[in-house]
Amino acid sequence: MDKSQKASKLVPLSDEGLEMVAGGFNGEVVSAGSFASQTGTSLNLLVNWNAMADAFGQKTLYVTVSATSYSLYSAANANSLELTVNGMSYVATPNAISYGGNTQVTNTLASFQIPSAVSPASISAAWRFNGVISGVPLNTIYASGTAIF
Repeated sequence: MDKSQKASKLVPLSDEGLEMVAGGFNGEVVSAGSFASQTGTSLNLLVNWNAMADAFGQKTLYVTVSATSYSLYSAANANSLELTVNGMSYVATPNAISYGGNTQVTNTLASFQIPSAVSPASISAAWRFNGVISGVPLNTIYASGTAIF
């Protein structure tokens, strides 16, 4: 069989066939999860993460750090939120929060995108809150967990 005969038998993959290739052809969520701090007060950090794979199997980790609380007023203090993933630190200025309700809510502080992420990923978040909740002083609130994807 010569080269021209071999080439004539090659057929491009359909979309369904491409989905079977590592990561698919347009990316897909590989895994997702969350964890939270346990401050003993009504204010805690909630960390949500999900990992997506692209057509080449490269994974990107998306992490959103939020505050769960009842009534809370917090300024957007510069660089007061730090996310650490597998030893690499990412710093952000969190969104300001102005909520005076009696229902517990979740307010997004910041979102991060970590390209070429490697599993398992050790994730920790630290928010320098420097405030008082129900008479309890909270300087820095920590939350940590592991993402496996």
